[in-house]
Amino acid sequence: MKLNQYQKLFLGLLLIASVVTAESLFPHDEQVKIIDGEEYVQTPFGLMLRECVQNVPSGTHIQQSDDDDGSIFLTNDEKNFGKKLERNEKCIKANPEKQLRESIKFDGYIDLVGWSIPDNIKLSKFESYYHVPNTPITKNDQYIYYFIASQNNDNSGTGHSIIQPVLIYTLDGWYFQSWNCCPDGQAFNSEAVKNITPHDQVFGSLEVKNQKITIISENKFGKQSLLTVDANGRNFDWIAVALEVYHTTVCTDYPTGKMTFSQMNVTLADGTQPVPIWDDPQYSECTGQVEVLDPKTITISHNIRF
Repeated sequence: MKLNQYQKLFLGLLLIASVVTAESLFPHDEQVKIIDGEEYVQTPFGLMLRECVQNVPSGTHIQQSDDDDGSIFLTNDEKNFGKKLERNEKCIKANPEKQLRESIKFDGYIDLVGWSIPDNIKLSKFESYYHVPNTPITKNDQYIYYFIASQNNDNSGTGHSIIQPVLIYTLDGWYFQSWNCCPDGQAFNSEAVKNITPHDQVFGSLEVKNQKITIISENKFGKQSLLTVDANGRNFDWIAVALEVYHTTVCTDYPTGKMTFSQMNVTLADGTQPVPIWDDPQYSECTGQVEVLDPKTITISHNIRF
């Protein structure tokens, strides 16, 4: 097999074990749930086997093998990090791909608006500022995920995939993190950006260029959680703005007031910046509401009467 640049870099790193704590990469990774003797962690894709969720240093590149062996190379020369993931049948079997394909029906996506990019046109960039909402009044082990995202709903390339900069609230507070799910059943997230408080303005972007995807989650101080992924022939033809939650038990588990996505820009591969015609918003309990104020501004709210 002829080695490409990422595989050469990987070999050059000699499988160096990069020691990065779970606290620095995935703040709630220690909240492991044991189900039928297996360890699971919560993700923006539901509960996943812990061994199928890869926490990597910011700036790491993810490359699927061009062979059929299902291996994945993770490389980050700046952080002296390299890792090879062998094909994992357990992860493939538990892959949440079916839920991703039917994301509008995905129970976790409770507040959502989406747009299908016209046929034969490819996404180049999708970006937005996120205005961090108020912290929930109550803490009940809830997981709150706000994000912009894109998926290859046309089944192009090597498997279904979703890319997203995710603003997260857990018992550990607010943080911002870049995610990709789920090549060969694996989910990837880069080092979390912290120092985020209510009413901060943070920035998220997705860019597809030269068959490489760049996902950026940046706080107001300019610190980034950055992940790059080979596109592998995928055409990201659907974009969305969403809130996803798990383990909310009372209305006060939601942030009060409004979460605002502003200055949203969509750029297509031909350089045009279309005005998305968003689908009818879907929203949920606790006086939930999704409002498209204009093509560049969308709000998601709960507990607005509190």
